[in-house]
Amino acid sequence: MSRRQRRSSDSGGGAMPATGAGLIRFFEEDTPGIKVGPYAVMIFAAALIILVLAGPWLFKLFAPG
Repeated sequence: MSRRQRRSSDSGGGAMPATGAGLIRFFEEDTPGIKVGPYAVMIFAAALIILVLAGPWLFKLFAPG
């Protein structure tokens, strides 16, 4: 093993906890609010992008006069 590898493994800073129980407990909490799935968010974002890009054309099409 090289010296550089030994030095980096000997340093004790940034040690991870033995378990991830705190993270699991955080994500299991039921928080109030609207529940929206990831696919719904992606579909809404795509529809919004299409609407913004087609906006000038739609405005000319439906504008009075």
